Amino acid sequence: MGRSKKNKKKSEMNAMFFIILFALVVFIISTYAWFSTQRNVSITNLNGTVEVAEGLEISLDAENWSNGLVLGDEEGQLDIIEDAYEGNHNLKPTEMLPVSTLGLVGSNRTDLLMLRGTLNNSIQLNNIQEMDEEEDNSDATTYAGYFAFDVFLKNSSRQDDIDDVLQLNYDSSLEIMETENSATGLQNTARVAFAKYTGTSDTMADQATILKETAGIGVGSSPVYISDVAIWEPNSNDHVEYVVQNNNKITGAGSNFNATTQMDTYALTDTSLRQSIADIYKWDGSERLLQKQNVLQTTKTSTEDYSIAEGVQNLVSTSDGTTDFGIAPNKICRIRIYLWLEGQDVDCINYASHGGGVKVNIGLVKGSEEGSHELDGGD
Repeated sequence: MGRSKKNKKKSEMNAMFFIILFALVVFIISTYAWFSTQRNVSITNLNGTVEVAEGLEISLDAENWSNGLVLGDEEGQLDIIEDAYEGNHNLKPTEMLPVSTLGLVGSNRTDLLMLRGTLNNSIQLNNIQEMDEEEDNSDATTYAGYFAFDVFLKNSSRQDDIDDVLQLNYDSSLEIMETENSATGLQNTARVAFAKYTGTSDTMADQATILKETAGIGVGSSPVYISDVAIWEPNSNDHVEYVVQNNNKITGAGSNFNATTQMDTYALTDTSLRQSIADIYKWDGSERLLQKQNVLQTTKTSTEDYSIAEGVQNLVSTSDGTTDFGIAPNKICRIRIYLWLEGQDVDCINYASHGGGVKVNIGLVKGSEEGSHELDGGD
């Protein structure tokens, strides 16, 4: 009788243990937003292309010009740090971590304000901090955790009076390279920003002058500030079923979304620095620390093809989401390209916090008809 009671008690304890264990697993899987409680992100490499059309040339170092850059770690590819100019501050993280930004220029900024906080109870974001691009410890709370690299664009134009609108070609795309992880939706959280720095260099200027005037490199160089920003949100019409079924927490615009809803993202404002947000899903306008991200949203062509279904698209300024993003004619400008996982995206949850490397193909064109799947010549 005593042994029977003991066995029964042991069985009950074992059952309780498994219930607790199961509850813990469910909690880990269903922790929404920012996947801050689970550090198993494996996105550590970037490959792909940045190509330009007729009338444009591109370079990583303002010295070697071409019509395209092939990025990666393999032979024949270009490394965004090793092949860049001396004195660059390009970033290649050892681990990608969520951040949030509106991509607004602000006053006298030399880089984008990227913010991250600590998530509590799935909806509360506390201790919001600015990322430090000099921090190399991935465990630090201010570790950047995003890619950022400079490219230089040489714009040969038939006119001198107005800026040429910079466009994304129809074959631009972004995906997670390990296809078995595509079902987690991580590729849907990604953003690409283009931050423009303007100098007075022309196509005949030497490298030292270009770097001094656009990158602030060299003796006596003054800081060069961002003059405009454009953000691209690829795959904006795609949400995995798990997210749709379990993460429909938004109040306001975009609530009750389905698997193909193209919805806005309310990112962290500059004023959220060192603040706390009680509900990061309160997108009805009442949370002053959240604001609509002004971006170019594009939809992928199919489940296998991540190119832009809408065809060629004009990049737009983050200032209002409608003003064209332009580059000066017959000049050289520096564009800093940022690639990050947007923590405020509804797809950025623990369930999605693993994947392979990022493959991004960026086609920069000008003078093409919006919606076209053919180039028009460009200058």
